[in-house]
Amino acid sequence: MTTTLSTPTEYVQFDEVDDIWIRSYTIEKAGCGLSQHVHEHDHATIISRGTIEAWQDGQNIGQFTAPAVVKIPAGKKHLFKALTDDVVLCCLHNLRGTGLESPQFKE
Repeated sequence: MTTTLSTPTEYVQFDEVDDIWIRSYTIEKAGCGLSQHVHEHDHATIISRGTIEAWQDGQNIGQFTAPAVVKIPAGKKHLFKALTDDVVLCCLHNLRGTGLESPQFKE
């Protein structure tokens, strides 16, 4: 899988509640998605609408159809590709005890 998906997503919302950092995305067109990236801590991505395909460290980990949760371990390169139009993803990062104000990227 390519590490960069060509069409950008539309940023939907950012919020922080009780040290849980939340960023929601809409991927408008099938075939587009979130490019590969790495975080220094575990996090979860909720698929709240549509179907995606997910990769970790270059390995396809499957298709996920809403409602679904994809668990991403710390240090794993990951990306999400929309298989349907109008996919909504919500990434949740627990920052409690990290001293961070937002998720850290390793690369």
